[in-house]
Order: sequence, then C-alpha cells, then structure tokens
Amino acid sequence: MTSRNHVIIVVILMSLYRLTDAVCRIPDHFLGDYYSIDHGIELRTLINEKSMTNEALHTTNCEQYEVINGTEDAQGRYDIKLIVHNEDADCYHCFQMHHRTVNVVQYLQTSCISRRTIVADLKSLCAQIHPHADIYTMFRIAVKTVNCRGTFEGTYQFTYETDFGGGGICDNPNSIISACQEPGSVYVDNQVFRMRFAKCVEVPSSLDRDIRFQCMGSWNDDRGNIYSAMADIGRDQYRERFRCMLTRRDQELDNSLRFALSRWASCSSLKTPYEGPIRLLLKPVLSGLQFVAPTCLLPMNFTGSWYTSGEYDTNVTINRTHLYFKTGYSMYAYRETIFTCIMHRDQRYLVQVVTVGRCEMDYMCFHFLPRHQSIIRWRLSKPISTNVFRGSIEENLERAFRQVCTWSSFRYEGQKTDWIYRYFLLNPPTPFPCPIQGRYSFTQHGLPEEWYYTRVRGITERPRHNIDCKQYTSELKSCPNNPTKIFIDVEYCATLDHTGKPIGEYEIADREMICAGYWQEDMKSYLITYDDEDPMSSFRCWVYERSDWRKIGMMRSSSPLCSPVQTAWTDKSEEWASLQLQLTESERLFDSCPQNYDPGTDPWAKPTKIRVLGTTFHSANWPLLAYLLAACVTAIVATTLCCVCNRFKSVICGTAAKA
Repeated sequence: MTSRNHVIIVVILMSLYRLTDAVCRIPDHFLGDYYSIDHGIELRTLINEKSMTNEALHTTNCEQYEVINGTEDAQGRYDIKLIVHNEDADCYHCFQMHHRTVNVVQYLQTSCISRRTIVADLKSLCAQIHPHADIYTMFRIAVKTVNCRGTFEGTYQFTYETDFGGGGICDNPNSIISACQEPGSVYVDNQVFRMRFAKCVEVPSSLDRDIRFQCMGSWNDDRGNIYSAMADIGRDQYRERFRCMLTRRDQELDNSLRFALSRWASCSSLKTPYEGPIRLLLKPVLSGLQFVAPTCLLPMNFTGSWYTSGEYDTNVTINRTHLYFKTGYSMYAYRETIFTCIMHRDQRYLVQVVTVGRCEMDYMCFHFLPRHQSIIRWRLSKPISTNVFRGSIEENLERAFRQVCTWSSFRYEGQKTDWIYRYFLLNPPTPFPCPIQGRYSFTQHGLPEEWYYTRVRGITERPRHNIDCKQYTSELKSCPNNPTKIFIDVEYCATLDHTGKPIGEYEIADREMICAGYWQEDMKSYLITYDDEDPMSSFRCWVYERSDWRKIGMMRSSSPLCSPVQTAWTDKSEEWASLQLQLTESERLFDSCPQNYDPGTDPWAKPTKIRVLGTTFHSANWPLLAYLLAACVTAIVATTLCCVCNRFKSVICGTAAKA
C-alpha cells in the first residue's frame, strides 16, 4: 500500500471521528435549566443538545453517550452514561444520569480526567465512578406540570420532629396535609397540595407555617424507597424552594406512614423514613367538610357487628344512623368508609359516603330487604359525586334520591337485568334452626383436599379403641336436641347393641356448623353456616335441594359468597363448588332425629313451629289447631263416660251416653 493510500485512510478516519462528534446529542428528556447542591456548592446547570454548563464545569461538550439497558420507561425515556469534554481544563468527565421525573434528574460523576491519564472511552472512563458514591439531584427551575396523585392524595394529620432547634415530637391535631384533586380537573388543584405545620408550645423547634407545595413527581429506587420532589411556591431562593421526601410501602405501622423530609434542595440527606432533617408520621383523617349530620334512621334490628360477603376482610358496624366499613388490605393497613343515612323511602336508603383520608364525597343508595335470622340482604347503587348536585339542601336531596336510588342504578352493567343481592352476616351469628333436619349418611364429591376427614382431638389414637365396632358409616345430622347445629362425622360407628341402641357412646363429630340463616332466591335454596374451626373461612355458603323424600344434595362454595351459578348437584370449581355432598336419610329406631326440610321460601317465618303429619302450623293456624285439640278432648271424654256406664250398668250413665 502506498503512502498516498495511508494518507487517504487517515483523512477518512479523522472525518468519521468528527462526524461522530457532530452526532453526539444529549437526549431531549435531559435538556433544561436545573438547580442542584453539589458538595455544598449551589449550582445552576444548563443542559442543551451539545453541552452542559455550570459554575463548576464551565463549558463541556458532548463526546459520546450510551443508553443504560433496562431503564426505558413507558414514555421512551431512559438513563444514560455520558462523556463530556471540558475545554478549559482539557479533560473528560463521565456522568451517569438518571431521569427520575420530568422535573428531576439525578447523577453520579467522575472527577476531570486528563486525556494523557486514561483513554477517553465509556468503558474505561465511567469505571472510575464508585458504586456507593453520593448521588446528586438536579431540580428543574421552570417546573413542568405534574399531577399530585403519585405524591399525595387525601387528607392526613401528622406529627413531626426536626433535627434542629432542640428537637421534640410535635403532635398537634391542626397539623394537616390536604391534597384533594378533582377528577378530570384542568386547574391547579391537581398540581399542588397544602401542608400546615401547627405550633406546639412545649416543642421549641416546632413550626407555624402553611406551605403550598407544587408536585414535581415521584420515583422508586432499587432498595424499595419512594422519593418525591416538590417546590415551595412561596420561596424565592432555590435552596429553600425545592424539597425532597422519602417513604416506603412496607412499613409495619397501624394504618400510618412515616416520611422523611429534606430541609434544602437535596435528597442525599434522606436515608430511611426514620432518618432525615424533618421526620413525619401521617395518619388519614376526615376533613371538616366531610362530617355530615344524619337525617334518617336505619331499621332497629340492623344494629350490630356484621361480616360482609361483598369485600374481602371487611368488618361492618351498623348503628341507627351509620354504616362503618373497615377493610384490611394488608397486615398493617386498612380503609375506613362511613355511610351516613340521609333519606329513605320504603326499603331504599340514600347515604352519603366518605372514606377516611380521601377527599371524595359521594351519594349511594342501599336497597335492604328485611332482616331474617342472622342475615341482611342488600344491593348497592353506583356512586355519584355530591358535587353534581347544586342548589338548596332540600332540592339536592330530592334530586339525589331520584337519580341515585332509581331501580336501574342498582345494575352496574347496564345490559344485565339480574338483581344480585349481597348480604351482611351477624358476626358471630345468632344460631337458628337448620332447614335440613334429620339423620343422614353422605358421600363426598369434588377435590379430595376439600373433603371432610376424621379429626381425633387429644393425644389418644382413637377415642373408641375399646369398642368392637362392626360397621363404620358417615353421618350428617341435625336433631331436635340441638336443632341449630349440623354435626358431620366421617367415620361413625353404626353398630347397635342387643336393644337396638348405638354402642359408640364416645362418638365426637368431626365438624360442628352453626346455621346462621337460609333463604330461597331464583328457585335455589341457600344456607349460611358458621364454623370457627374452618381453615378457609368461618362462614360458608351452601346450596341445597331435595330430589326425593330421602335424598338431598348440598354444595359448599369456596367462600362465604353465594353465586348464581351454584347448583346443589355440581362439584366443579368453575361453578364455585369446593365440595358436594349427597345425603341419604338413615334415621334409626332410637335416634329421635325426625326428618324435616325447609326450602327457605319464607325465611321471615317464626322459628318455633308445630309440625303435624308433615303440615306446618304457624301462629296464624292456631285457631284450627285449637279446634282439632278440642274435638280430640271431647271424643276422649265421651269414650270414657261410655266405658264407665257399661261397667256399672247405671241408668244415669245410660242417659248420659244417649245424650
């Protein structure tokens, strides 16, 4: 190859190098005018497509950058490693830049390294960044609009303590964070929140300030910490305007959250929610506008503590004017919702709904059926915000009732016409006579892990080890001596002695279920049982049906919730079945356990009934029963008189007999 060719190749390579320099362009999501504190020095950094400029760097030009794999978000923004050339010092910096929000950039950097010291390439130069070096935060001076929902939403009361001015915990009920965003609002209420620091006389370092923060966005780090940035709109100095806050979701507190708040425009002073210049403990509360006076009364027999099938891990407390829902969604956190009775007509009750710590206030409507046994069946309408209704209170309530309590509002899916009732279960329930009475043998169908098995309580292998049992069978019974319970024994000794009585005198049932209530809906009979030893759920829903005089089918659901797809004869999990029992009547001579079956067509009937030859006598049938009893007594008296007359051959008796 000639020297001329060598010269041409060198010229081409130099041109390519200059072309590479020309196309180095810092990504758009990093561009802007930022403020930061670096090693205690306040910096104002201007980043454009070609360079970074501030008081420490002077002017640095973009040499090359590399995208950090796995950092791209849904908007296409990513983190980079960037090499810049400091023209004044003729050296190179490597910046590891992390895009946190549209207003926040965090970075790690090397010192200025001379070209003679190290080759200016990404791999060798950026390797000089220590993995545990301090990370610095740049805040965009011209803050872009960010919705505050990712930072704060709701109303909180907080206690606080500072690491300056003597310390001490200030717990003033007037220390409130208010972050109420109007859904769909285009106004500033979605971009700011208020933080009121109330003074505590006994704490010298406590504050008396009302701060209006503008949200700058939130992000997570790889250690599970959640950071938020915000700007104090009332401050002119950048050092005091920008703040950083840290919290975590995995805090083991009773429905509270700890936060650490920086004093200046830096996030490096925040290590954990327990370490920071200002430490906060937040608890959700109701705002003053959310307290509503009740204007109607709920039925008196609704009062009590209830379990609801509509939500998981929810306890319901009802008094004459309010329904209080407490829903646990983790081991340490829960949601409190309050329904206040506003107006009612027939069985529909208009309520105003507020959730503790939330800003929304809605109208909803309960449609209650009268309580039967330990069950209240109900339906709930769709929520409508109270802000929709304007005008006087009377006009608002009348319009709200007509709109919220209309029958069509109880259907969440407009195309469906089914009215599905949910229900409250008294917790613990009041026992009621079971709808299935008698003694039955049964077979189990479904997944074997859902079956009933023999449970031997205590340390003995079998409580009947000295009994010569010839026959074992299954037993399900509910007898007059304890009609409110269903006893299930998988292995029952059916052997009888010479008098026809069972020899298994030490038999103990494997399961004892209390009957909480039953009803019929859509031609299906439902039964709710309670067993506090059930490992899945204390309450269970059963569907039962009698196929003939001696055979009954029962299907147990996998939860307390009754589904319309359940049937008494299926064991398929897709039809909500966890277990299916097929019962066959097996009463013996001395069992004293007569058969009875109530399909639940009238669950409001009195629990005390007199049954004669398969006919049920309610209180309304007492005159007929009295007439039958009087006729029986008259016949018995007449027969007795005739017998006496025939024995003594008395004229008087003969006359009486003719009469």
